Amino acid sequence: MNNRIILIFLALLLVASYAKAQNSKAFFENVIKNEDNYERTPIALPHVEPYNIVWSKTVWREVILREKMNLPLYYPTVPMDGRMSLVDLLMEGIEKSFKTAYEDDELQTPITLSEIKAKFGASVDTLRRHNESTGELEVVTVANEIHTDEVKRLQVKEVWYFNKRSSRLEVRIIALCPIREYVKDDADGILKRELFWVDYGEFRDLLAKRRVYNFQNDAMRLSFDDLFLKRYFSSRIIRETNPYDNRSIQSYATGIDAVLESDRITNEIFNYEQDLWEY
Repeated sequence: MNNRIILIFLALLLVASYAKAQNSKAFFENVIKNEDNYERTPIALPHVEPYNIVWSKTVWREVILREKMNLPLYYPTVPMDGRMSLVDLLMEGIEKSFKTAYEDDELQTPITLSEIKAKFGASVDTLRRHNESTGELEVVTVANEIHTDEVKRLQVKEVWYFNKRSSRLEVRIIALCPIREYVKDDADGILKRELFWVDYGEFRDLLAKRRVYNFQNDAMRLSFDDLFLKRYFSSRIIRETNPYDNRSIQSYATGIDAVLESDRITNEIFNYEQDLWEY
C-alpha cells in the first residue's frame, strides 16, 4: 500500500513538473525559436570545373523588399524573436564578424564601416546650443543614427550557366547590395543610393544561421541562405552583361519597355536550356 502511494505521488510530481516546463518561457525559447539554428553551417555547394561551363550570362536583379513575397527580407525592422532584417544582419557581419564590404560589384575596393554609415546619412553635425548653466552658446557635435529601415531595395548579382556535366542550367549568386531610399529637403522625390556590396559566399555562414519568417509555419523557418538558394524571392532583371559598359536597362528603356526588356532577358536565359533538347 505504501509503495502504491509513493508511486502515485511520484507520478503526480512528474506530471506537475512536465506541465510547469510546458508553460515556461523555455518552451518558446527551445521549441519555437530553436537556438540550435545558430549552430547551423551552410550547405556545401557543388564544385564546378571551368571546362564544364559551355555557356554563361551575368545579370543583376532588383529585389523590392516591400513586395509581399520579399517581406521576410525587410522585417523585422527591429530585431525580435531571434530574427532580424537582411540589412541588419549584413551590418552586424561587417561590424562584429569583420566581414568585408566593397564599393562596387567587382568586389575589388573595400570600404570601411564609417564610410557605410556616412552613406546612411549618419554623419557628425556641428550645432550651437544654449548652455543653461553658463547662459552662453556652445558648439556641440551630434552623431546622426543610421536607419536601416530605409533600405527598401536589394541588388543581386548572379551568374547563370549551363553545366554540361549535369546537363542543367544552374545559377550562383555572386554579390548583394542594399539600396537606401530616402528624401532630402533640398531635393525632389525619393533618392536611391547603393550602400555597399558584399561577397555572398563570404556571408553564407551568417546567412545560414539566421532564420526568416515563414508565412505558413513558425516551427519550420528557413534561413536567409535557404531563401536565396531556393529562389524564394521576387525580382526583376535590371542589367545584363553587354558591350555598352554593362549599361542598365533603365538607361535605354523606361516604363513598359523596360519591363518587356527584362522579360526578354529572362526568356533568353531559360530558352537556352530548352533549345539544347530535341523533341
